[in-house]
Amino acid sequence: MKLKLLVGLCCVAVFAGFAFHSSRMGPMKAKEAWKTGYWIWAGEPPVTAGFEPEILYVDAPGSRWPRDLPEAAEYVIVRRMESSALLNDETASALAADYKAVIEDAGDRVTITGLQIDYDSPTNKLDAYARFLRRVREKLPPNHRLSITALLDWFTPHTDVRNALKWVDEYVPQFYDSRPVREAAGIAEPVDPVKWGRVFDSYQTPYRIGIASFGRIARRRTDPSGRTEVRYFRDAGPLDFIGRQFIGSTGTTKAGEFVVHYEVTGEAGPPGKLEVLAGDTVDITFPTEASVRAAYDAAHHFGSYCAGVLFFRWPNRNESLTLPPDDVLQIISGRAVTKPALEVRTPPCLERPCADLYLDLGSGLHPGSRTLGIHATGPLELFFPAGPLQPKPVGPDRIAVEIPAYAGFGKVYLGRTISRSPVQFEVISQ
Repeated sequence: MKLKLLVGLCCVAVFAGFAFHSSRMGPMKAKEAWKTGYWIWAGEPPVTAGFEPEILYVDAPGSRWPRDLPEAAEYVIVRRMESSALLNDETASALAADYKAVIEDAGDRVTITGLQIDYDSPTNKLDAYARFLRRVREKLPPNHRLSITALLDWFTPHTDVRNALKWVDEYVPQFYDSRPVREAAGIAEPVDPVKWGRVFDSYQTPYRIGIASFGRIARRRTDPSGRTEVRYFRDAGPLDFIGRQFIGSTGTTKAGEFVVHYEVTGEAGPPGKLEVLAGDTVDITFPTEASVRAAYDAAHHFGSYCAGVLFFRWPNRNESLTLPPDDVLQIISGRAVTKPALEVRTPPCLERPCADLYLDLGSGLHPGSRTLGIHATGPLELFFPAGPLQPKPVGPDRIAVEIPAYAGFGKVYLGRTISRSPVQFEVISQ
C-alpha cells in the first residue's frame, strides 16, 4: 500500500509539473508551410525580377499603399518603431489605425495578411513589450496576423521573450547586426541550427529566419584623443573608391561575407560624398554566394516550426551592395552565379534609332579588373558614354567596358547609342 501511495504521489507530482510547464508555455500554435520572402522598403523604385515572390514584407509608412511594388502572392505591412517610441495604448491604437487605413487604400488588388512590428526592444524590457503587443493584438482586425522581428539576444536564458511571443502569430529572428554595437566590417551572423533550432522550436510559434543579402560601406576615424568614430555611407558605392589614394586588403567573415579593407593614404572626394581623409580606414562588406547559400541551407535544418526565410532586402534600382532577387533565387536554387549581361532600353528619339545601355554586373565578386566588349550588329553613328565605368568606343560597332575589381552588384548605366538603323547588341569577353 505504501508503495502504491508513493507511486501515486509521484504521478501527481509529474503531471502537476507538466501542467505548470504547459501553463508557462502558452497555447501551442499551428505550424505553417515554408515560404521564401523579402523585406522591401518603399520609396525608391525597386529592381524588377523574373519571378513573383511568395511573400513581401513591405515598409509602408503613413496610411497609403505604395504603388510601385513588385507583384507578390502575399504582403505583410511592416512598421518600424524606434527605441524612443512609447509602448502605450496611444501608440498601439495609432499602429492599428494606420494598418487599417493602408488595407483600405490598397483595396482588393493585393492580399495583405498581417502587420509586422520592427522594434529592437531591450532584452530587459521584454515584459513591457509583451504588454504592448497584447494591446496591438486586441486592436487588429479579426483574422489578421501579428508578426515581430526578434533579436538573438532575446533568446538567452532568463528573459521574458515567451511573454512577448504569446501575442504574435510569427516572429523573425534576425541573423545580422546581432551584436550590441554595429561593427564597421561584417553584417551577417552564421545561421546555426544546432545552436538555435531547439531554442526557437520550444516556443511553439512559427518563425522565419532573417538572412542578410545586403552589404555596407563604413568609415572608421580616430581623433587625436584616441576616440574612434564609425560612419556608414548610404549614398556611396564600391565604384566610388576605385582609383583613389587607398591601399587595399581583403578578408572573409565567419558567415562567408567578403570584406574589402582600405587604408586611406590621401584625401579623397568628392566632398560631401565620401568624406575620407588620410588615416581613415574604410571597410566594404559584400554578401556572397557562399554567405547566402549557407544561411538558406542552414534554415532548412531548423525544427518543424520554421516557416521559411526572409531576405533583407529587395533592393532599389540604384543600389550596388545588395544582391538582386533574381541572383538570390539562383543562389538558393543551387545554380551558378550570374555573369555580366547587357540590358538595352529604347528611349524616345526623334530622327535616329537610339538605345540606352545598362550593364548588369552579375552576382560574382572578381578579385581583378575585367574588360568586356559590347558588339553591335551594325555601325553606330554616335556613342555618348556616361556613368561611373566610362566605356569607350573602339570601332564603328564595338564598345569596351573596363570593370574594376569588386565593382558591386546591380545595373550600371553605360551611355546612349545612335545609329542609322536599329541594331542588336551582345556582350563578349575581351
